Amino acid sequence: MNNLVLKQEIEEVTLNSREIAEMLGKRHTDLLRELDGSSDGKTIGIIPTLENANFALSKYFIPSTYKSGTREYKCYEITKMGCHMLGNKLQGEKGILFTAKYVERFNEMEKKLSSGQTQKEIKPNLKEKEIQTRFNNSVARKANALLKIANDPLTTKERKKALLAQATEILTGSKEIKTLQQPIKKTYSATEIGKKLGISSNKVGRLANAHNLKTPEFGMFFKQTLAKNDKEVEDFKYYENVIPVLQSLLNVQVKLNI
Repeated sequence: MNNLVLKQEIEEVTLNSREIAEMLGKRHTDLLRELDGSSDGKTIGIIPTLENANFALSKYFIPSTYKSGTREYKCYEITKMGCHMLGNKLQGEKGILFTAKYVERFNEMEKKLSSGQTQKEIKPNLKEKEIQTRFNNSVARKANALLKIANDPLTTKERKKALLAQATEILTGSKEIKTLQQPIKKTYSATEIGKKLGISSNKVGRLANAHNLKTPEFGMFFKQTLAKNDKEVEDFKYYENVIPVLQSLLNVQVKLNI
C-alpha cells in the first residue's frame, strides 16, 4: 500500500514551465506559444492538439499562474510525460541536453519524495526566485516613483539631488553611494517605441497584445490617473529589448503582405 501511495505521489511531480523554458534556452513567452498555439490561429499548439484528440491534459500540462509585481501571468506545471513530448520535438544536441536536464531534475525530486519530503520542500529554488523577483519589483517601483518626481521640470536642483540619493539608497541599501548608477531599466511608452520603428503606438499595442509581450521580460505596468475622469488605469511601458522582437514581427508581416 505504501509503495502505491509513493508511486502516485511521484507521478504527480512537475516542473514549472519557466524552468523548462530556461532548460530549452528559449523565452517563456515562446514556450507558451508552442504549447497554446498562436493567437491568430495560424499555428496550432500542443495543448489544443491533445484536447482535440481527447487526451487527459493533466497527464502532460497543468495550467497555473505566477505573480510578478501586481499582475498574475500564465504558466504551466509540466509532468515528466509533458517533458518527454517537448523533448521529442527537438533534434540532435539540443534534444540530448534537454532530456538530460529534465531527467536529472525529476530523478532528484523523486528521490527526495521517496525519503518523505513534499514537493513544496523540494522546489525551494523556484519559490525563492519568485520571492526575490517580487521584492526586486517592489524596490524598483519605489525608486521609480522618486525618479519620476526628480525628473519633473518643476523640481529644484537641491530636491532632485535628494530624491536621487534616496532612490539610490532604496536600490542599494547603502547611503554611501552618492551617484545613481542605472537603478532600473529605462522604459519607453508605446509612442516612443513606435517612433523608433516607424509605426503608430496603436500598432505597437496590437502587436504586443497579439504576441503576449506585455510581460516582465519586456517592460512593466505603471499606474496613472486619467485627467478627464480621475480614473486610475495601468499603462505598460516597454524595455528597449522589445524593439528587435517587434521588428522581427513587422518583417514577417511585410513578407506575408499583412
